[in-house]
Order: sequence, then C-alpha cells, then structure tokens
Amino acid sequence: MTPIWVTMLVAVLSVFGALGAQWLNTMRAFRLAEIERRAKREERHQQNREDTYAKFLVAARALRPALRSGTGEAALAALRDAAAYIELNAPELADRALAAVLDSGERWAELVLTSPPTAPVIKEADEEFHQAVRAMRDLMRNDLASE
Repeated sequence: MTPIWVTMLVAVLSVFGALGAQWLNTMRAFRLAEIERRAKREERHQQNREDTYAKFLVAARALRPALRSGTGEAALAALRDAAAYIELNAPELADRALAAVLDSGERWAELVLTSPPTAPVIKEADEEFHQAVRAMRDLMRNDLASE
C-alpha cells in the first residue's frame, strides 16, 4: 500500500498541472487572437490606402477632360477632396508631392480660364500637372510596396 501523503501529493500536483495547462492554453489563444487582430488591422489599413490612392488618381485623370469641357472647378473640388483623404491616411506624402499636384492643377485651371486653349503656357501647365501626378503616383506605389 502507498502512504496517504503520496496519494495526496499526486492529486494536488494533478490539479495544479491541469490548471497550469489551461492557463498556458488561454495565454497562447490570447496571443494568437492579438496577432490575428493586428494582421486584420494592417490589412484594412493597406486596403484603405489603396482605395484612397486610387480615388486620387481617378480625380487627377478626370481633370484634363473637365478643363476642356468647362467643368474644371468641379474636377478641382473632387481632386481636393481626394487629397484630403491622402492627408489623413498618408501624411508623409502630403507635404511636397501632394501640394505640387494641387498647386499645378489649380494653376492649370486658372490658365485655361484666362488663356486661349492653344497657348504654350496651357501645354506647359498640362505637362507640369502630369509630371506632378506621375511623381505622386511613384511615391504611392513605393508606399504600398513597402507595407
């Protein structure tokens, strides 16, 4: 026969072992849930940036036809709205490149109103705007590739 104290020791160790295993499993599940939440948050952030950048590029591409048809102010407003989302989602891009796009777009729109359509200054403003958009697009691509 085994002494009673050995039986009691085995029983106590079994209870603590079961509780310890349960605690370890709970902690492991908590860490896994945290990792999953972080991955989903990063995925949503990435998707939000992609959507924001796409809306901006669509608004930038719509400016040329709008200026030709006389609805440039509405297109500029759409471009400014899209730029505001970039300022919120990617402030590091909003400093110089975004300001260059907006400034060149507004300058181009002003020149369209004050100059004949075939004036060289219009073509220069058009090219300046598209160069600024290309630079911004390259920065957006690099931003999306880095995440």
